[in-house]
Amino acid sequence: MWIVRILVVVAVVGVRLLFRQDWVGSALLTVGWLIGMALAEADHLFYVAVCNPQELTCQRVRSEIEKKEWRNAWGILKSTVAERTRLPIHNVLTAVVVAVLGVWVVSSAGSVLASGVVVGLGVRLFTEFLAGDKKNWFWIFAREFDIREIRVVGLVWALLLVISLVGLVR
Repeated sequence: MWIVRILVVVAVVGVRLLFRQDWVGSALLTVGWLIGMALAEADHLFYVAVCNPQELTCQRVRSEIEKKEWRNAWGILKSTVAERTRLPIHNVLTAVVVAVLGVWVVSSAGSVLASGVVVGLGVRLFTEFLAGDKKNWFWIFAREFDIREIRVVGLVWALLLVISLVGLVR
């Protein structure tokens, strides 16, 4: 999935440079994109620190962080990523809000850096949605979603993301 994310940012920045010749804006967009991608990783740290600190994995990660063993903590987080299914940012409600926010930020006369952050986070969440178990993304709701509803939500999310990406290169 990292290849897809990198290809998307390279394509957007490449088209932007080709048509606009805006080197500073493209650099800011890339930095924002990287920040947005990192926000999805911060979700795992937030879960460990706040959401479910009594879990054994969370205790192990916090112990490594207290010992300033960052690499070990990161390794534990990466190897146990499948255990965390109820992340605060990794849910469909947050994802759709980020997608709508992305359209709004990109279409306004706002910051290219902010546009990069929002769209980078949106692309990251969408690719994780496509690659993982889609039902895990609906944990925030009290009912089960059937496959048709999941597809509709995914389609709306994809359309909003495409609108944001087009807005970045126009």
